[in-house]
Amino acid sequence: MSKVLSGKENRYYGKFFSVMTVIVFLTISILSSILYLNFERIALNQSYDQTMDSLAQTTQEASVMAVTAATFAKQIHNDQNIANLLNFSNVSAVDVSTAIKQLTNYRETSPFIDSIYVYNAEASTFYVSTDMSVPAVFSESEFYDLDMKKMLRHIEDYETLMPIPRKLRIEGLAGNIAEKERDTYTFLLYDTLAKSPQRNAIIVNIKETQLHKHIDGSLTNDPANTFLIDKNGRLVSNSWTTPMLTDMRGTSYIDRILQNGQSSGYFASSVDGIKSLVTYSEPDYLGWRYIRIVPYAVISERIDSMRFKTLWIAAAILLVGLALSYLGSRKLFSSLNNKLSRLVNLESEQRESLQVMRSEYLRGLLNGYTNTDSERAKVMFERFGIKLDPSQPCRVLLITMDDYRSLMDQYTTDDRKLLRYGILNIAQELLTRVGRSAATADLGEDRGAIIIQAANPEEDEGEAYRHYSDLLQGAVTEYLKLSITISSSMNGLGIQSVHSLYQQAVEASFSRVFSGPGSYIDAETVEQNKAKPYEYPLNKEKQLVDELMLGRMVEVKRLFNEIIGATVNFSYISYQLAVSHLTFAVQNAIRTIRQHSSASEELTIPSHQLYTHTQVETLEEVTKRYMALFDLLEKYMDEKKKNRQDDLPGRIRRFIDERYADQNLSLEMLADEMGMSATYIGRVFKQHTFQTILGYIQEVRMTKVRELLIETDDSIGDIAEQAGFANNPYFYKAFKKHNGVTPAEYRKSGRGQLNDGHEDDAILA
Repeated sequence: MSKVLSGKENRYYGKFFSVMTVIVFLTISILSSILYLNFERIALNQSYDQTMDSLAQTTQEASVMAVTAATFAKQIHNDQNIANLLNFSNVSAVDVSTAIKQLTNYRETSPFIDSIYVYNAEASTFYVSTDMSVPAVFSESEFYDLDMKKMLRHIEDYETLMPIPRKLRIEGLAGNIAEKERDTYTFLLYDTLAKSPQRNAIIVNIKETQLHKHIDGSLTNDPANTFLIDKNGRLVSNSWTTPMLTDMRGTSYIDRILQNGQSSGYFASSVDGIKSLVTYSEPDYLGWRYIRIVPYAVISERIDSMRFKTLWIAAAILLVGLALSYLGSRKLFSSLNNKLSRLVNLESEQRESLQVMRSEYLRGLLNGYTNTDSERAKVMFERFGIKLDPSQPCRVLLITMDDYRSLMDQYTTDDRKLLRYGILNIAQELLTRVGRSAATADLGEDRGAIIIQAANPEEDEGEAYRHYSDLLQGAVTEYLKLSITISSSMNGLGIQSVHSLYQQAVEASFSRVFSGPGSYIDAETVEQNKAKPYEYPLNKEKQLVDELMLGRMVEVKRLFNEIIGATVNFSYISYQLAVSHLTFAVQNAIRTIRQHSSASEELTIPSHQLYTHTQVETLEEVTKRYMALFDLLEKYMDEKKKNRQDDLPGRIRRFIDERYADQNLSLEMLADEMGMSATYIGRVFKQHTFQTILGYIQEVRMTKVRELLIETDDSIGDIAEQAGFANNPYFYKAFKKHNGVTPAEYRKSGRGQLNDGHEDDAILA
């Protein structure tokens, strides 16, 4: 504005500018002072909060460790094969061998189990499963774990199924030349009601490295030292400077923590001559406290930097604010009253706008929060110029803009509003030309609705509505260069049914995922599909996960397309169920692959690869996204195979693939063939393939059985023998557990699908 202010206006302007300047100055000065004086307290509180979050995660890991160990101990105790070792002093060699194999299976199911002992007090015998090259059976006098023998003599002093931190000494033990001892958490399971001083026991030893990994892993790239102590101040995990089981009492900061009882908190103290921030948690249910020590210099460095930056930024903002205040207030003041007056008038005009009120009323009808009484509706229709008869049948057409995410990138909010306005105008004009009474409503975002006067409800006008939709879609594509999907409700009796009709159309619009963009969806067809019972194929999901873990992506893609493609003729809920099941199964498989990947082979899955139903509009998009995910997994697993220096897992798989029919095929046979210990090849195979050798043998045999059941007429017993199964009762039980059906049911179902496929081919031909 170039207008020169009068003397009176100058006085008002001077007051206005002075007030704005003082407010800006005081606000920035006060805020800067508060921040400057409180940075240290804020930084310490933030450090404490972040540390407590990390320590809370570690507490959960310790709880999971304890619960897992207790569960394993109870499973072992309830295992019938192992019960023979506990309850009988004379056990046959065959039973001992079977029980030891079962113990080994339990141990190998979890990477953090160090060893498992079964102690028979009456026979004074230990039965052992460990990754060390030692015998599986020891007399008590010859047993290498001397501390365990002492613990069992005073077993009542230890609480059952609670972790006992200790060092498992193995110095001088054959096959373990370099290793002198292992840090473990021992869990004892024994009969607490027995009166005999010598009691049978199940002993599970958990590796300390498993818990320590989670302690360090939650605070990576951090100069802090994190460790655990018990209620007596003894270390129950290794720290950077002090080994496990060291008594930390007498250390000033540990004594201070112990004196605080059950609370958590933080304080500054000298640790090893360095001023540090000591953060500690309250004792968990094991009585353990989690302590983290951070050099104070790390925190103070950030504080000093922020203080300096605050002063400079505050000064810069103050100067810029004063300059802008002067320029802005001068221009603003001269036209403030005029603009406020115009704004009030515009708001008044907008509130009184007939078009706005009309749209709001129609949205209310559709969403069910407006009175639908026929007489009241008739009055409102006349007021807003809506050419509909409230007492006559009607139908709702829902318009959905396709590929709306790209439209959001291309157009502003106002531009998208204009596009909806254009679509609804085209719809109104087309329906007027064909003599149909209709009212349109802008629903915001990607949707608009048409309430159209229908003929008698008993009359079928499906083809007419499809024709109107085709005309509208063609016109929108021609004039606005857009694609729209139209979903139609069924006919309703009057205006009181508009809300339910709108809900029908909304539900029908979800089926765009099947029909694709630019389609017409009829609610009646959707209702028919909803009536069809859908059963999710859990057996195919299991096969898909198995093939995924083995890296057979061609089969994975085929199974995925079969499962998702089968939902096309059912409801949208069935599709959501199938995709949710598959998403959960694939995510679990990816999580397992990540857990078994080394740091150098880390698997990274971009977040956009994983499915959420709000991110895709069509079945093709879902399939494309998952195909890309499977390609990524295939590339990762291929690279992982190429990077292996040792092809032992490949040799094992090839041997099993060639000799699966040999009923004597076992872990011991493979060990003899490879010239290595059974424990070693079992561990290496599981690290690289994420499954046990016995599990892979079972998978290969089951694959052969399924193939022979479909392709041959041989008896089920002969097929079992051809695949390497010796015990028919065990084969039937294993087959049903693995496939969910009996062999006979599988053969019947598989051949039925094969015959259906041949019939379809014949029809096409």
